[in-house]
Amino acid sequence: MDRGEHMPGMQDEPKGASPEAWIAEIIAGASDAIISTNDAQLITLFNTGAEKIFGYTAAEMLGQPLELLLPERFRLIHRRLMRQFAQGRITARRMGERRHIVGLRKGGEEFSAEASISKIELEGEHILTVILRDISEQWRREEEQHFLMNAGALLSATSLDYDRTLSRVAQLATESLADWCLVYLGDPPRVRLVEVAHRDPDKREVAASMRGFTLDASQPYLARQTMEGRQPVLVSDVSSDMLPGMAQNSEHLQLLRRLAPRSLMGVPLVVNDQMLGALMFIASASRRPYTPRDLQFAAQLGRLASLALENARLYQSARRSTEARDVVLGIVAHDLRNPLNTILMVTHLLQITVERSGWTRPTENLDKWLNSLSSSAQRMNRLIEDLLDVSRLEAGQTLSVRMSVQSARALLEEALEASLPQAGTLHLTLELAEDLPPVLGDRDRLLQVFSNLVGNALKFTPPGGRVRLGARVEGGQVEFFVADTGPGIPPEARAHLFERFWQLHRDDRRGAGLGLSISKGIIEAHGGRIRVESEPGQGSTFFFSVPIASGDASAKAPAS
Repeated sequence: MDRGEHMPGMQDEPKGASPEAWIAEIIAGASDAIISTNDAQLITLFNTGAEKIFGYTAAEMLGQPLELLLPERFRLIHRRLMRQFAQGRITARRMGERRHIVGLRKGGEEFSAEASISKIELEGEHILTVILRDISEQWRREEEQHFLMNAGALLSATSLDYDRTLSRVAQLATESLADWCLVYLGDPPRVRLVEVAHRDPDKREVAASMRGFTLDASQPYLARQTMEGRQPVLVSDVSSDMLPGMAQNSEHLQLLRRLAPRSLMGVPLVVNDQMLGALMFIASASRRPYTPRDLQFAAQLGRLASLALENARLYQSARRSTEARDVVLGIVAHDLRNPLNTILMVTHLLQITVERSGWTRPTENLDKWLNSLSSSAQRMNRLIEDLLDVSRLEAGQTLSVRMSVQSARALLEEALEASLPQAGTLHLTLELAEDLPPVLGDRDRLLQVFSNLVGNALKFTPPGGRVRLGARVEGGQVEFFVADTGPGIPPEARAHLFERFWQLHRDDRRGAGLGLSISKGIIEAHGGRIRVESEPGQGSTFFFSVPIASGDASAKAPAS
């Protein structure tokens, strides 16, 4: 290349400027801090980038020890490492064993930085040059994202316990963002201070006093502006003159002074436009003042806390509803079964009286009415049993079963016979495999499963349709089935069939949506499983399996 040609990306050297002046101009204008020291570790070069990052002017720093730009806790080891580098063979390397070092600005603020160091020997003296870049914003973003990710996981794990969630939210805040965190709940004018946390365990007494203070939401309090405005609030510099305007009375003011707030932030806790409360973050003298950037981070933590608190609230509400329902079920079981049993007993006595009376003319109608009364009372009794069963299942209990050897054929025949009066115009048939082995199960409970499945099949099969009962040996168990020629079950509904109180048609009043759920509980108590196969327009088949009785027990099985 001729001397008059230019390489791409190069600029002409300033006219009249020496190479040394050109290099000095590049160094001075660099955005990174470039700092040189001599063997005594005194600063000999401090460029414009260093002035912007550290806040000192070059005039202030030239001739000063480099260690002034480091927090005091790092200065001793820094001097030693700089001497080792100056005397070693390595001419350049990255600074810091971790991926960042800590710098100290003129105002006392610490920040994260990446730095490298190099050395040259000039006239017998080592010139050490540090090139440093401020990565505090990048490092803060990474730390915040990591913290929020962990906070989300922790709050999700504890979000079903309301009190524990409140405590965890406050603790998380003091781990990352505050010396104090105060959690307020409610919607003005009904507001309570429910949690107070501090990063210093020695502050427990102050925290307890704050938590125990009875708050009057019509008077000033720390979170009032945040809660009434439903907006984040930042007070970067809290002076002692401001505290009386945040206090309810002299006792409250004394407590606020013990918090020693230097700076504070408030973020509302809102879900679906519903005000849950607010978080107050307080920086005392040990922390730097809060910035708008801190407020953004606090708002993100507030959103996580809002969701966790709402989940906990919904869970508590559901649990209270469940407990209330269980109380109602207990009343149903205790208070309704006695009169119901009386109805059944009197109905039975009336039927016997009619048979023995020798009445001729009214007997037909009386039999019909008494049978209807008996059937309705028995159905009510079965519904009460179903409600009690589902209550046990929701309490995590296994339904009780009394296991004995049963003939599979006899179970099917009895189930068929019991269902015939309900069949009407439907064809109810039995399909049996040859040599069905006996099963080990609870006769009454298995007949209850048949009653639920056959009852559903008869209910949903149109007139003239067919319902089949049968069984076969499958995988070491007897698998019973109830098949119908009804309309079938949509795929999206099959996933919910065995849920408690679920019904395909919400306006159907012919059942409570308990039969399939209870049937599932009964079969699982037998060590079996229940499933369904169905396609729209092709009918449905329900299968349930029951263990085969052992050889010794089979010999005692009742005859078919």
